Amino acid sequence: MSNELKKREKKEVASATAEQITGASRSYLPDTDIYETENELVFLLDLPGVGKGNVKIEVDENNILSVRAQNTYKAGENLSLRQFPVGDYFRAFSLGEDLDKEKVTGKLENGLLEIRIPKKEEAKPKRIAINA
Repeated sequence: MSNELKKREKKEVASATAEQITGASRSYLPDTDIYETENELVFLLDLPGVGKGNVKIEVDENNILSVRAQNTYKAGENLSLRQFPVGDYFRAFSLGEDLDKEKVTGKLENGLLEIRIPKKEEAKPKRIAINA
């Protein structure tokens, strides 16, 4: 069995949507991991080249989480080889009613955006004591 790593291509967002979302430059879907704990839902988005002030996270009235990020990376003047496309990022997710959209937090560090959305108290698992 081969242990070679596959090169993943960035998927471009449809151009009309991308222009409406981030401007005239290209927009890409960032690679994303999502995991759930007892208390929250956690999103990890790969946003290389994005600075802390260039990310916008929103949850609208329809429980749609949207992430818009502007890439601030500038290639050097003497670029000899380009192996990855550069552009802005956009991703949207539909959230369930069991999440508390008023308490969403986000943290961007080293190109990785971490979004945490706590579950509402009534959605958390309940432990039931068994009497003998």
